[in-house]
Amino acid sequence: MNFIEFEQQATKFLVHLRKEMDEAKVSLASHWNIDHICYRVETLDQYLKMKVKFADFGELLIESEVNGRPISTFKLNSPIYFEDRSIDLVELPAPKQGKKVQRGFEHIEVVVDIPFADIQSLYPKCTFNTAGLKKFFNKELELCFENNAIKFHHQSLESVINLESNSEVFNSIEGSKVLELLDPFGPLVAGTFPLKIFSSESDVDILLCSDNLRELSSKVEDHFSELEGFKTQIKEDGKAEYLLATFNYSGVHFELFGQRIPTVSQRAYRHFQLEERLLKLGGEKLRKQVISSRSQGVKTEPAFAQALNLSGDPYQVLLDIHKSSDSELSELIG
Repeated sequence: MNFIEFEQQATKFLVHLRKEMDEAKVSLASHWNIDHICYRVETLDQYLKMKVKFADFGELLIESEVNGRPISTFKLNSPIYFEDRSIDLVELPAPKQGKKVQRGFEHIEVVVDIPFADIQSLYPKCTFNTAGLKKFFNKELELCFENNAIKFHHQSLESVINLESNSEVFNSIEGSKVLELLDPFGPLVAGTFPLKIFSSESDVDILLCSDNLRELSSKVEDHFSELEGFKTQIKEDGKAEYLLATFNYSGVHFELFGQRIPTVSQRAYRHFQLEERLLKLGGEKLRKQVISSRSQGVKTEPAFAQALNLSGDPYQVLLDIHKSSDSELSELIG
């Protein structure tokens, strides 16, 4: 398989998926990022052969063992397109032992900025697989069609790879059990580490949600008060209260931010989601511009606004363009 054949097969799959979506009256918001497409194989031998072929037109970002079988992720040298969206990652999993699959493209994965329960309520007649909601890191909700699927999640595959590739940070996230211990509060990892624009002073940013911030503060204190640099406080920004907690684990600094609104609706998450899409579309040129500004002491949001020549309050300006489509963002990037 060369890239032309790969693209043709992907396009055929996406056209069929669109037909199934239309029949089920399923739509994707224009700003939801299709972060990757999945290609299944029937045997380990096929997996090894496809790895070699995919390497001809993509860069192997990572090969990880998941539940006893390898999974590779490639970043395509040239993206494939689904209507107004570009897809630049392909996931290649080896088959699970004892499970039969059909060779070819199987599903896409989409990063959404609404709670999973809202997606289920939008499509009450559709079939959902909720097994992925039990995960502590990067939960997923699968919408199942007859042969294909769409998986929704709040963290892109590339941002997960960026975290996993940074062993010091990822081991600290796992070792502290911060996502597991605070799972009832919908934790999401945001900030510069998953964006791969971090500096020596960067924090691991964890977003949380609770109707009772004092209860959240108490839970955070119960779990992390004995760690170096621990501090928790409830503050007010003039509009609403929020929780801010910090601690160090294995030399990595954590900052927890809690509000009374869902984590996917928080300003910090929407900034993060937009910045990730901008980096995907703007490539290394934009990434280097942002990193250069940050190295001079500029904060993340102002660094993006500076790189894109956006005027006004950078935090609000980025929120204003959060729901822009890929083509609108590409035009903005220039």
